[in-house]
Amino acid sequence: MEEIQQSKLIFFIPLIAGYASASLISYLLFLKFGLISKKEIPKTKKRFSELIYILIAIIGIFILGRIYSAGYLIPSKFNPMAWIINNLIIYSPIFIILIFRKQSTVTIWISFNKWYLKLAFGVLASIVALSIFLILRSEWYRWPEIIEKSISIEGLSYFPAVFLEGVALAFIFVRLKWVFNLKFAITIPALLFALAHLPRAISNGDPWWDMLFFSIINGTITVYVLYTCDRTKDIIWIGLVHYFLDVATNAF
Repeated sequence: MEEIQQSKLIFFIPLIAGYASASLISYLLFLKFGLISKKEIPKTKKRFSELIYILIAIIGIFILGRIYSAGYLIPSKFNPMAWIINNLIIYSPIFIILIFRKQSTVTIWISFNKWYLKLAFGVLASIVALSIFLILRSEWYRWPEIIEKSISIEGLSYFPAVFLEGVALAFIFVRLKWVFNLKFAITIPALLFALAHLPRAISNGDPWWDMLFFSIINGTITVYVLYTCDRTKDIIWIGLVHYFLDVATNAF
């Protein structure tokens, strides 16, 4: 499989267009089928205490991630199921906090109301995003390769990790919005996502202008995706879009 260039304009523009089109079509579909709710997610009485739980979740995920990297979780090499379980363990602090706080999964943008429509919208948005991405890169011929990898056991084993990234982002966003406001809630996760890839870029010896541009693009994508997710109160669609675009860019 060819190496996808991730540090040039030819990569960034199609990626931005892919995510932007997916966000737009998802919002329009949710609006058309009456899935856009004007009701805000109920806030907790002690809003500022949520900052502590955000910090606990982030630290917990980081520590468990380091433990996995050190080889102390379930050995997952050539074992897709072990890789899935490890990711569930790594992101478990979020679900432990939800249980402890008696909070609904709605507070991480997961609702099973008309889930089949949300799943269908996610698939449709993914097809549109992939089509635009591949057309702009003149790589329409890669469709069979992407579909094959997407539905393979190895490929599907990465879906939980991709989806749980969205869960973590939703967990942080919703609680920051409770405590502060929409602008602040969008800005902080966008900065985190923008900086998340810097360690790997630094270790690869990427030039500073590439790292800066890549960080800005990551942050920008996060902003409009988060805004759409806030309106739809759902991460199923973006979980699918994120997964398929990761496959297209050989992210794993």
